[in-house]
Amino acid sequence: MQLNIYRCRICGEVYLGYESPENCPFCGAHGEFLEEPDKYTPDINDVQLTETERADLETSIELETSNCRFYLGMAQRKDNDPLRATYKRLAKVEAEHCEVFSDILGVDEPEDLMEPGETTGSWASDIEESLKRENRASALYKSFAERATNERLKEVWNAISDVETDHITLDELAKTYV
Repeated sequence: MQLNIYRCRICGEVYLGYESPENCPFCGAHGEFLEEPDKYTPDINDVQLTETERADLETSIELETSNCRFYLGMAQRKDNDPLRATYKRLAKVEAEHCEVFSDILGVDEPEDLMEPGETTGSWASDIEESLKRENRASALYKSFAERATNERLKEVWNAISDVETDHITLDELAKTYV
């Protein structure tokens, strides 16, 4: 077997492996977005934005920051290690989404992105809150993609919407660990 380099078309991160993973290990994008590294151009996120697209990117950054902080708060619990580790990983994925949106908008990531936020206080209610957040994000990003005029933005919002839908499935699975 030969070691290969794969680059995610959504987040730009590089993965080293013998086979392409089913999902980007950084942003969660589905496997079709993992490609040979030379296909990813450094200017991929240099796009002309409409005012609506700018506002939608700002909303996306706020949403991903809030979700990342919520999951970091969940990850601070000590009473259920499988769930703690799961939501710690989920926080990293949401932080990666925030980075993608920030890069496209041409702004720095929020300073408080990696600060743990408030939770509801129990695993069961936190998972229900996560379901609400992920359903909202998935639907919102689909709507942003539908009204976007730029093909890159459509691609990113659709891909990340699909990842948020995967998180809904994860939340359903997480319920079995409560």
